Amino acid sequence: MIFVSRGVHREEKIVPCSARGPGKGAVVGDYVYLTGDVITHVAPRRTELIRVDALGDRPQIIAANVDVMFIVCAVEPPLREGLIDRYLVAAHASGIDAEIVFNKIDLFLDDDPEDAADFKERLAVYPPLGVPVHWCCAVEGRGLDTVRTAIDGRIGIFVGHSGTGKTSLLNALIPGAGYRVQELSEQSGRGRHTTTHTELYALPTGGEIIDSPGIRGFGLWAIAADKVKDHFVEFAAFATKCRFGDCAHDQEPNCAVKAAVEREKISPLRYEAYLRIRESIDDPGP
Repeated sequence: MIFVSRGVHREEKIVPCSARGPGKGAVVGDYVYLTGDVITHVAPRRTELIRVDALGDRPQIIAANVDVMFIVCAVEPPLREGLIDRYLVAAHASGIDAEIVFNKIDLFLDDDPEDAADFKERLAVYPPLGVPVHWCCAVEGRGLDTVRTAIDGRIGIFVGHSGTGKTSLLNALIPGAGYRVQELSEQSGRGRHTTTHTELYALPTGGEIIDSPGIRGFGLWAIAADKVKDHFVEFAAFATKCRFGDCAHDQEPNCAVKAAVEREKISPLRYEAYLRIRESIDDPGP
């Protein structure tokens, strides 16, 4: 059995191979069985990171056997907590730990304390949910020790918008790698797709990291609208006190979750994100 990342296993030995039958379903992170140079079967997966494909009607497995998801964000492109919340739902549903990496702190941390305070306030909601936030500058190597520690002994994956610096983080974590980096588009302020495929890399300090292409949206797969609430972990402590056992935490009377939002025991912004995600599943659009 071999660990697959576009033909590279843990010892970094190149194994050119093809796939047939069930082996054609292999994705990055899979353990697979080889017969000669042919992938014939895929071993059972511990976890799967899944999104809706570009057409919106099929699952796309991004990676398998992932232990921890690193949601990479930055000042540019603009921070979108809604995307973070969707990733957190997908991670929780798949049994994957999640952490946030805020990259490019050099753009504000030293020179703009007001912006720094704003971003830190916006992300302060996540650590109490068990989602650490790492403040990094990949090009300067700042703040990366905690990221290395979080990856050590595990398989991680970088996800997020194009242009947030996922490939720059790889270059910083793997000295001398020299992976290609592109700047943000000056016209749109959006990132360009430096990474065009998903690939796994072994880190010299331990663990592996999967670099995935940047995205502009993340559609959830196989999560029913009435189950979204189960993946907002802060709801659990209050949901048992709701009047109705199947409370959707929306229009129902005597909803303990809504009462907790009003008392700010639950972040109002997280609650609004919950409603938006549930609505998007109820009405996925064209």
